[in-house]
Amino acid sequence: MNGQLPEVREESQRESAFFGLMSTSGDDAFGKASMQRINVLSIQRISAEDRAKIEAVDPAIELTDAGGWYDGEIRETWPAFTTARYLVPGATGSGTRGERDRLLAEAEVILGGWPFPLDLCARAPRLKWFHQRPAGASNLLVGDLWGSRVVVTTSRGSGNTLAMAEYAVAGILYFAKGLHRAAVDRGAGVFDHRAYRPLLLEGKTACVVGAGGIGLDVGKL
Repeated sequence: MNGQLPEVREESQRESAFFGLMSTSGDDAFGKASMQRINVLSIQRISAEDRAKIEAVDPAIELTDAGGWYDGEIRETWPAFTTARYLVPGATGSGTRGERDRLLAEAEVILGGWPFPLDLCARAPRLKWFHQRPAGASNLLVGDLWGSRVVVTTSRGSGNTLAMAEYAVAGILYFAKGLHRAAVDRGAGVFDHRAYRPLLLEGKTACVVGAGGIGLDVGKL
């Protein structure tokens, strides 16, 4: 973004049932959203299609796309393995510290992911809702969101759990048929047939620990 403040889309105001998710006949956990803006800040890189979907939820939404702006802070505060795995190579963030602080201070809803700024809650006093794009929430333990009054949701159930389940079944077959020994033999340049103990899976019962979306699909397969 070349240090420029991210574009903020201006929308007309009208009575809103905040994202259509937590509205009730009276005040909900976020208060009445009628006749006011809802400041949504994305600190994750999102596609134009995702942005359009968010903005289409309600005209009251004022979405600020600051994806990548906090990468420099994240690189300084998270382990090297994490930043190498999840950040764009060479990304150092955008804007000044003051500009980034202002975006957080105005945000009522933040769309984030992992890793994230560890002091997010302290810098976002108006924050009511943080949505974690990945499925899990346990990785938020290291930041100040954990234990705060901010509502946190995740994308659990929205991903392709079947693909992960197939990967898990592939892992079971890999070890059951002794293919891990093949990798050892290839490295050693010999074939030690006595070390192989392949299992016949027919009639066996598998125990799935954790019957979430992925676990249930593993059981179906």
